Amino acid sequence: MSQHNMDQLLQRASRLTPSERLLLASRLIQSVRNEIPSQQASLKWKDAMGLLQYPAFSEDAQSYITRARHSDDNHRTQIIRDGE
Repeated sequence: MSQHNMDQLLQRASRLTPSERLLLASRLIQSVRNEIPSQQASLKWKDAMGLLQYPAFSEDAQSYITRARHSDDNHRTQIIRDGE
């Protein structure tokens, strides 16, 4: 579509009420969404396998879990002590 045609469309759309322009925009967006194939349906967790080098973030997975559990235990213990 030429720039001239696009300008004409925008000029015509500017004569619409705000609610009519919102409806027009909504319909345009929906029609474009219907034409674009969905990318999310094809994404799977196994596609992410191997994206990070071992050990990711310089920490072994088991070390991370152990540290996180220890931290949570300490936090829970502190909350219980403060509540007594």
